[in-house]
Amino acid sequence: MIGNNLRRHIQMLRDNMCRKRNLDLKIIKNDSKRYIATMMLIAICFVTFFSGCSEKKESDTNIYYLTASGDDIGYVGYNFKSDDTNKRIQEMMDQLSSDPSTVELKRTIPSSVKLLDYELDNTTLMLYFNRDYGDIGGYKEVLIRAAIVKTLLQLEDVDGISFYVADSPLTDVNGALVGTMTADTFIEDFSADSEELSKTTLSLYFASADGQSLVKQDVEVYYNTNVSIERLVVEHLLQGPEKNDVSKKLNLIGTMPDETKLKSISVNDGVCYLKFDSNFLNGNSNVSSNVLLYSIVDSLTEIDTINRVQISVETSNNTLESQVKALGFDLNKSYERDLSMVIEAPPVVEKDDVVEE
Repeated sequence: MIGNNLRRHIQMLRDNMCRKRNLDLKIIKNDSKRYIATMMLIAICFVTFFSGCSEKKESDTNIYYLTASGDDIGYVGYNFKSDDTNKRIQEMMDQLSSDPSTVELKRTIPSSVKLLDYELDNTTLMLYFNRDYGDIGGYKEVLIRAAIVKTLLQLEDVDGISFYVADSPLTDVNGALVGTMTADTFIEDFSADSEELSKTTLSLYFASADGQSLVKQDVEVYYNTNVSIERLVVEHLLQGPEKNDVSKKLNLIGTMPDETKLKSISVNDGVCYLKFDSNFLNGNSNVSSNVLLYSIVDSLTEIDTINRVQISVETSNNTLESQVKALGFDLNKSYERDLSMVIEAPPVVEKDDVVEE
């Protein structure tokens, strides 16, 4: 009897131990499931958080820059710091005057060009630049202007943009007003017009610092193939020497009288005939009459098809005799190439190259 009771007691203890072990195992399994679920939830949160951080905010606008090659424009996204239109204009102009973040593009506005002021009249934005903007010529100026206009026209409150240089409205190389520019002023893709554009190097002759000699300057330009090379040469003479470090250190000066306009130009049997407006008769007090004359003649006869140059002036108030007296050379004859006044440009010595004895 005692033996049977002992066996039942032992069996009860075993059963209790088994139930406890199973209960512990169940608890462990449930805890493991909760742990795994918790870890998965944490992992999902991390993925969601970091994927959200990695998403780029869409840019508010684009800033247009010149390509590194200088023959097209491209853009970089930009986010405004202000909601005010006037402040956004200033932000855009500051970006256009700074180097972009990519080496494939370069700043739009040259360092010598400064925005003096701007005014938003209704929806027309007027930009006032210093005189150095007027020294930019040819296709480069068109690209710069296009980049500025395309950038600023993205503002909702701006529908048109006008350029002023030293308080005067911007004019093209022929003296015509450029006027207010809109979204339709410039083609969307400049490279699409590449068949109409060409690149060449012009050999131009400008005056030395004392105005008594000529110095040759080679200028690389982009131009529309509808424009003749001879017109291109004269337009660049009217603009003066290119404002680069070399020309500044050599103190090259322009030879053409101020505000002179080219009225017509043509080539016939090797002779280039060109006519200026009456401003040409004012001459240039900074250079001799021969330097003025052969700046034009020597530059034009660099063109293979031109052997001689004849100049005339469009005016009804002056006789030919008075014109000759005013200019110091005969307008009734053509002139051939003469390089006797051309001097070799002295080498430009950088500060780092100077050796102290």
